[in-house]
Amino acid sequence: MDYFNGARSVHANSDEVGHYGDAADDQRDGDLIKGLVQSGLVRQFSYKKRFGRDPSSQQYAESVKTEWGNITLTKVDDFPIESVRSLLVAKMVVYGLYGHCFIMSPDLQLAFYPHDDFGFGVIGLGDNANVQVAHDFLAQANQLPGMHSIIRMPPTN
Repeated sequence: MDYFNGARSVHANSDEVGHYGDAADDQRDGDLIKGLVQSGLVRQFSYKKRFGRDPSSQQYAESVKTEWGNITLTKVDDFPIESVRSLLVAKMVVYGLYGHCFIMSPDLQLAFYPHDDFGFGVIGLGDNANVQVAHDFLAQANQLPGMHSIIRMPPTN
């Protein structure tokens, strides 16, 4: 039986979200983040208030690293599919959204993830990962406008 888990540390830096500079993008980003915060999929806070005003300090860097590593595990089915889809899109396009986001299938032994720039990746989680499903997923993603799939297989000895 296929089911999916989410592993995420995605959070929005309120100092940056909505401050990219393009009014339409800023409005879209703000709306996406607002919905994701309300759904419980994303936390939002100010980096400046939480970590201090000196991004070059060791304490700031360690705090950011800790926040990125603060991964929450959930069942994907606990959230409406529209919210999960919005999270994946937001992870690719929203300025000021940080952290990790994986959708994992224990049955397939695969983890799917959105790239920070645009597109998706798939990672095999073991020797029995369903490579065909990964290839099929990436082939379908390749059909989306602006997407190009790159499939790398581990070397065989």
